[in-house]
Amino acid sequence: NNKRREASCTTMAEEDAMEIEPTTTEENTAAPEVTKPVDDDGDEEEDIADLVDLLESSEETTKSAADRIPILSSLLMEPQKRFGSKATSLKERAVYSLTRSYCETQQYPQVVDVLTGEICHDFFANITKAKCAKVVRQVLDIVCSLAPNQLTMQEQICNNIIAWTKAEKRTFLRQRVEAKLASVLFEQDKYGPALALIDRLLVELKKLDDKQLLVETHLMESKIHFGLQNVPKAKAALTASRTCANAIYVAPGLQASIDSMSGILHCEEGDYDTAHSYFLESFEQLDQLNDREKAVPCLKYMMLCRILDSLTRALKLSAKG
Repeated sequence: NNKRREASCTTMAEEDAMEIEPTTTEENTAAPEVTKPVDDDGDEEEDIADLVDLLESSEETTKSAADRIPILSSLLMEPQKRFGSKATSLKERAVYSLTRSYCETQQYPQVVDVLTGEICHDFFANITKAKCAKVVRQVLDIVCSLAPNQLTMQEQICNNIIAWTKAEKRTFLRQRVEAKLASVLFEQDKYGPALALIDRLLVELKKLDDKQLLVETHLMESKIHFGLQNVPKAKAALTASRTCANAIYVAPGLQASIDSMSGILHCEEGDYDTAHSYFLESFEQLDQLNDREKAVPCLKYMMLCRILDSLTRALKLSAKG
């Protein structure tokens, strides 16, 4: 009886299986959708072949700086106003190249209007605030490296950018540019306006606790006070700069500037041995960075400290008899 029941159950299961038909879904039979190619950022692929051609033609070695200016200007003011990721990257390179071309041809009034004029207006209006801050700082670095003696032009550029940042309410970028303006005023021996700007800037930075900019601003404050022959305040500002530097990572170039300023202040107090050690630290860091322009003065200061230290000891011996 058990065998008969098992056999009947098996036949019923087979009949049920035969009645079930495989079902097909619309997803399996539907035609695959055609997707558009996308770039790395997920945007649709940009047609920027003409922009690439313009930038490559401007980078040809046969073209002079004067010949590159109209090409780069047309790239930045192109009528289609493309600002995808790739187009933005190309236009960023064009801004840097245009700045270099103006500096090489000594068209300093045009350099002043690069960031705030019509040529780059659409570019800055369509990029993020972080990208805008990066481009502005890079342009200022290019101007300062290619035209280091054009301090009046650098001051005008900084003032124009500060006015623009106030209108756009970009506080962090304004503070960076004001710190740069203070250093330009210091180079022009305008200690009064530079110190007033630094004092106002430090009040804002202490509220925000921006350690990196505080290190640079306190260092500049120390240099200004030393220029005014106020050594106690110069030492206090340098101590504040070192305190902020201990809480963050400081780039070797900035650390070398702090050590060099420490050496100068110790020389002023007649502690030539300690000053020599600070100049040595600064020289080693600058030498690793291959910054010969700043490393050579540190080496001269080291030699001068040794001479003064030996002279001081000799005078003390002779005074004793």
